[in-house]
Amino acid sequence: MSTCRRVTIFSSIPSVVESIQKSVAVNELKLTQIPHLDIIRDASLSGYGGTVNFDPTKLEPSTLETLSRTEILVSEPAVVADLLTHHPLALKNLCWLQSTYAGVDPIFNQLLDSKKELPAWRLTRFAGKFGPPIAEWCLARIISQERGFALTAMDQTKKLWAGSNEIMNYRYLSSLTLTILGCGDIGRCIARAAIAFGMRVIGYVHNPRLNDDVLDVHYTTDLKEALQAADYIVSILPSTPGTRGMLLNNVLSSCAVKNGGKSPVLLNVGRGDVISEAELLGALDQDYISAAILDVMETEPLPASSLLWEHPRIVVSPHVSGLTQAKDVPDVFWDNFKRYTEGSELLYQVDWTKGY
Repeated sequence: MSTCRRVTIFSSIPSVVESIQKSVAVNELKLTQIPHLDIIRDASLSGYGGTVNFDPTKLEPSTLETLSRTEILVSEPAVVADLLTHHPLALKNLCWLQSTYAGVDPIFNQLLDSKKELPAWRLTRFAGKFGPPIAEWCLARIISQERGFALTAMDQTKKLWAGSNEIMNYRYLSSLTLTILGCGDIGRCIARAAIAFGMRVIGYVHNPRLNDDVLDVHYTTDLKEALQAADYIVSILPSTPGTRGMLLNNVLSSCAVKNGGKSPVLLNVGRGDVISEAELLGALDQDYISAAILDVMETEPLPASSLLWEHPRIVVSPHVSGLTQAKDVPDVFWDNFKRYTEGSELLYQVDWTKGY
């Protein structure tokens, strides 16, 4: 059994290193090759939740030396993007990057900014784990919005019994329609949860797809139709050339009551660049949508100067709807490592030419 594969772990997520280290023995019998693990701990990298704090100008020389030797890297896309910008030769021997995040747009943004050729190394997303937690978050937010939980909490601070009349005027979820923008693994999980509460679900897709009899989802390629039918809209769209700015240019005007819509609530758990902050605020001011519940923003972390913070119909959440759990990383990594050493197709591999 060969031990020639060199794997470097350089992650801002607490306990990822420990989780992978502890899982080596469990996966040993399944692997044709056992890797050599290089663990990098560098004060320049830290993080919390979905936020990465990284200063590539303060990397230790030993870190750069280790990175230059690595064949396989486990890290966050934002970290690698900064490395490519500030230390372009640091990953000169890289063959495969296993991302610890589902979204890999920082790397594509760096490639666009630098106008470099597409990398020769392979990139795999961390996927297959985020559907249930993001579905929980979305349904919790929808229920909270309908039942006025925030108003009830406010009444309690004022010692008022049913002080807010709005809490009496809620709708049953079974009377509402949810439109999902982006119907992959996460979208299907959200659909499944919504259907369990009796919601009608419409899935907007780029390419025609047969309706899902198992989940009872109606798919459409007509964005206007999908928006007009919605009481709630959930965007799970990644950041790709085809999705950036997709809701710009008054696309949300289709949601307005005067245009045949229902003035729905917009939830965004995908990427913030699907719409600009200015246009989102305009859509609220013109009542195209009645509220926005945002887990992702155009700029993150959201600057203190942003008007989103104090808008009465906006809920700001710090990109926490589906956090990477360290305990889940080994499952995806070792499965792909086995495939990599056997020369098989990797799971969740990114197509450099498509941007996802």
